[in-house]
Amino acid sequence: MHLFKTTALATAALLALSGGAVHAQSTSEIATLKNTVEDLRKQVQELRSLLQKQATPAAEPVAQEGESQESLDARTAASKADIQGLRTDLENYKYDQSRTLERNVPSVVRNTRIGGSITLGYATQNPQTQPVTTGTTLSPSPAPTTGTTNSGAGATAPRSNTFLGPVIGLNFAGNLYRDYAEGRNLTYRLALNGTSTNGTTTIATTDAYIRYSFQPASGNPEDPLGTITLGQQIVPFGQDVQAIDPEVKAVIGNAGFVSGLGLSGRQTGVVVSGDYDPYVDFTNNYRAPLVAYALGLFNGNGANRNDNNDYRDIAARLVYTLPVDYASWLRQLQIGTSYYRGYESLISGSASGTIQNTEQSKGLNTRTGFDINWTHLPFSVSYEWAYGKKQLFAGNATNPDGYQRGVGQYVNFGYTWGEQFLNSSKQQGKFDDYWPKSYQAFVRFDEFDPNRSIKAVADKQFITTLGLNVFFAETTKFQINYLHTRNQLGGAAPTAAKPESINGWQAQLNATF
Repeated sequence: MHLFKTTALATAALLALSGGAVHAQSTSEIATLKNTVEDLRKQVQELRSLLQKQATPAAEPVAQEGESQESLDARTAASKADIQGLRTDLENYKYDQSRTLERNVPSVVRNTRIGGSITLGYATQNPQTQPVTTGTTLSPSPAPTTGTTNSGAGATAPRSNTFLGPVIGLNFAGNLYRDYAEGRNLTYRLALNGTSTNGTTTIATTDAYIRYSFQPASGNPEDPLGTITLGQQIVPFGQDVQAIDPEVKAVIGNAGFVSGLGLSGRQTGVVVSGDYDPYVDFTNNYRAPLVAYALGLFNGNGANRNDNNDYRDIAARLVYTLPVDYASWLRQLQIGTSYYRGYESLISGSASGTIQNTEQSKGLNTRTGFDINWTHLPFSVSYEWAYGKKQLFAGNATNPDGYQRGVGQYVNFGYTWGEQFLNSSKQQGKFDDYWPKSYQAFVRFDEFDPNRSIKAVADKQFITTLGLNVFFAETTKFQINYLHTRNQLGGAAPTAAKPESINGWQAQLNATF
């Protein structure tokens, strides 16, 4: 009985102690939970305050005294609506540009640049141009042959003035292969020229060639240039021969020897050209190679023709530029020399050396040239001399040795004023088609003798040209020339077909695009 009481008492004490521990443990957990809830409540309150601040529109920044609008805009925060509006505008712009390119812009397989030119002119001369059987000329015309009729292109009656037929040009140029590693690019050029004669317009190919850069075309002006050009192109001879297109002519007409020595047309063949040791002034955007060279091999039968014999023509040109710095007065002083050798197929009776299809004799035809050019804006001076020797089928009374020799030369003095050709003006931004006007005045003295034989005493011609070129847009120029022509008569009396002197005006507008 005593044992039972003792056990019951121990059990009751144990239960009492256990109940106190449980109560103490529950009180501790509740306190911990309360602390955790309080921390979470504080975090929620902080997040709620942060969200309320973000929802409140930011106050517009106040401009400080002397602060520019650009600086104020940079400190102004963009809203979500502003960003969404910008995205919408960009998407609309992308759609409009894509639609414009698809509907209005032609597409090509290769990278292509399209250009062209329009040339319009007017001419007067005194005494009047006499009727001719074919062609139109501002020089003395031969009397019409008995029994022939005029083609409609020349004057049918004495004429003192005329609008000249328009001349149009269209060209395509681009890359066939771009070498991104070394810059040895492959490019092309195709140019067409349209002239109006006899009431019809004739379209002819002028340039048609592919050009390979064997010297890397890296864009660094200190690197030498070197190209191989295959196809129909301008002959590398002198200065005036290479300026036969209206958009690059300083004078409306070429020198007399250009057509007189048979150098006025393009030829089909291959030309290797380049330069060596260029001097570069980066400050003034100036580049002047010490030596420039060109060596060509041609058919020699003119443009848009196959060769008529197995003899190729050779052309060579070398230009030396005085190695001085940009500040020197001798800057851009160039001395050049040119040579052209070809062969013509001659037949009996072609004493003039006319090219024929059936060869009975091989006629040598050589031209040699020398030129000096000095361009130091605003001044420019150029001189060129050319000599030609052409073999005839047989000697005649005027040329008993069987060769006809012609020589021509000209000197040109120019003065340019205006901003168009200044490098500082070229680098300035321009609105729309604005371009600073520039003017170029010049005087040119030209002389050509088609036959130097002492027995040919009435064939020399002297032309003095006064001119003004007005560059009133980046790609548009107006030219006006006054020409005074004197013909050597050799003691003979002047005639209507060949007067002693001729005075004439030429005006020309050339626009390129």
